[in-house]
Amino acid sequence: MKNYLLLIAGFFLIFFAGSCVPYKNIVYVQDALPENKIDTSAYKIQKNDILYIKLKSGNETIERLFKIQDNGTTNNTNMQSSLYFGGYVVDNQGFIELPVINKIHVEGKTFKEVKELIKKRLLATQFRSLDDLYIKVKLAGVPFTVLGEVKNPGTGMLYKERPNLFDIFAGASDISLVGNRKAVVVLRREQNKWVKQTLDLTDSNIINSPYFYIRPNDIVYVPPLRQKTLGTGTTLQQSISATITALSLITTIILFSKYVK
Repeated sequence: MKNYLLLIAGFFLIFFAGSCVPYKNIVYVQDALPENKIDTSAYKIQKNDILYIKLKSGNETIERLFKIQDNGTTNNTNMQSSLYFGGYVVDNQGFIELPVINKIHVEGKTFKEVKELIKKRLLATQFRSLDDLYIKVKLAGVPFTVLGEVKNPGTGMLYKERPNLFDIFAGASDISLVGNRKAVVVLRREQNKWVKQTLDLTDSNIINSPYFYIRPNDIVYVPPLRQKTLGTGTTLQQSISATITALSLITTIILFSKYVK
C-alpha cells in the first residue's frame, strides 16, 4: 500500500505543480521595447464621441452659451455625468449641434479642424469681431468597459490624451493571477462594424498595436487561464495544500475500505 500511496502522491504533485501559473505568464512586457512605430497623427473624431468644447472671449454671451454646467463637485461619477449631459455627442450622421451656429459635421476631423470650423461659423453670424476668441476642443473623457479576470470589472472613463490598456487595468486593480495576459481581447467599433483583436501583454511589441491605445467605447475582455477552469491552485503553496488534502482523502478511503472488509 505504501508504494501505491507514493505513486498516487507523485501523480497529484505533478498534476498540481503543472497547474500553477508560471511566472512568465504574469509578467508584462518581458522583452526590450522595440522602436515605436505607432501612428501618432492627430485623433480623428468618430460617431458617438462626446466632445468638450470651451470658448473664452471678452464677449460674455459667447462664454455663457458654450459653458458646461459645473455641479461644484470633484466626484468622478458626477464629473462624468456633467460631461455627458453638458458635452456634445457626435450623432449617427457625424454631426454635433452647437448654440448659435447649429449643426456642424465633425466626424473624421481633427480637434484643430473643428476649432477652425467653429470660429469660422461664429464669425459668419452676429459675432463678427472675436479677435480675442480662444477655443478648446477635446474628448470629454474616453468611456470603456472591462470584463473578465480583472479584480474590479465594470465601466469607466479615462481622462487622458492617449490612454492605453495599462491605464484600464490600473483602474481595475490589475488582472488577477488566473487572467490570461497573453490573450486579452479588445472589441472596437470601426466603420459601423465591430472588430475583435487579441493582444499579448507579455510581448513588448504590444506598444506598436493600435489596439493597445484605447478608443472611446472599447470593450476589453481578459479570459481565464486553464488553471481557473481546473479549479486548482494558482501558486505552488496552494497546489501543495490541495495535494495534501487529496492524499489525506485517498488514504482515509483506502483505510476505511480495508476496515470494512
